[in-house]
Amino acid sequence: MKFLTEKITSVKNNIIEDFTSSKKLTAAQRDRKRSRMIGRITAGMMAVMMLTSMFGITAFADAGGGGTGGGDGVSTFNTVIEFIVDWVARIGLVVGFIGAVQFALGFKDDSADGKTRGLMCLASGFIVYAVAKAYSMFTM
Repeated sequence: MKFLTEKITSVKNNIIEDFTSSKKLTAAQRDRKRSRMIGRITAGMMAVMMLTSMFGITAFADAGGGGTGGGDGVSTFNTVIEFIVDWVARIGLVVGFIGAVQFALGFKDDSADGKTRGLMCLASGFIVYAVAKAYSMFTM
């Protein structure tokens, strides 16, 4: 019975501390309040994570012509990806061109930093272009 009364007193004190302004509490009371708050936040985050993990649903697309898409989804996806890859390759060439201009301006100004930046930009543009053109290696 003594344990129960001590626990009730402890819970009452915790509730009083939780609703009291931190400025009016002692350092020990603030530390206890902070640790309870961290515990509640942690428990809440764990509960949310567990609940969201229960919502995982495996869905399979309809392979036949029963739906509105029919099988055009994969071809549409591939068309969009190829469009993006083409534009990434073009952007890579533009970045390479800008790097070449920076490199030339670095020579004009006799700036070692400008030359370095220009060469790095030129190389990165050509790397982006090469990766975009090698897209067919990454497809099945």
